[in-house]
Amino acid sequence: MYTRASGQPQGTPRDLSVSALILGFAAMMWFGWGQAQPPAGWSLPLTIGLFAAVAVEGFAASMVARFRGSATAMRDERVGRRYGITVGAEVAAIVLGVVALGLAGRPAYTAPWILLVVGVHFLPLGRLFGSVDLLWSGLVLCAVAVAAAVTGAVSAVAPSAVTGGFGGLVLVVTAVTSLRRAALHGRPAGVPEG
Repeated sequence: MYTRASGQPQGTPRDLSVSALILGFAAMMWFGWGQAQPPAGWSLPLTIGLFAAVAVEGFAASMVARFRGSATAMRDERVGRRYGITVGAEVAAIVLGVVALGLAGRPAYTAPWILLVVGVHFLPLGRLFGSVDLLWSGLVLCAVAVAAAVTGAVSAVAPSAVTGGFGGLVLVVTAVTSLRRAALHGRPAGVPEG
């Protein structure tokens, strides 16, 4: 991650830690949603993913506490405003899509719709924060959402299982990457990589 507002390559440890906290929480939710109607044999991997996300969430919370007083891109008014607009547009798109799917009698496609919107919203956030990780994660989440919708249309596998399992995996991997970068960039000068 590169935070343009701070000019620090790979983002500030605080921003990376907060990103990991948000991504870890989202991964927990997706792994949980995948448990709604999982195919035979998927429950155990989804449960393992859920516990991995919980562990990442705990580690991210400790990193957020560690870096709570350090620099953050969110202190820049322009960054904060663009972030707010992006998240607001995400929420509006999710609500409108969920309502439209409900009215159309297609509630099974709610999970792919939400994951698609989440993936799309990572694209402007990736640009805003200069984060290649968010850009790639957003693209992969969009692909997972489309694959989940297609899978639901052509098979008996619930779209929520696909979005939950694979979306959760993408999010937890991105959170771990953010935590690793936060730890590396938050290391005191002169301390070698472990």
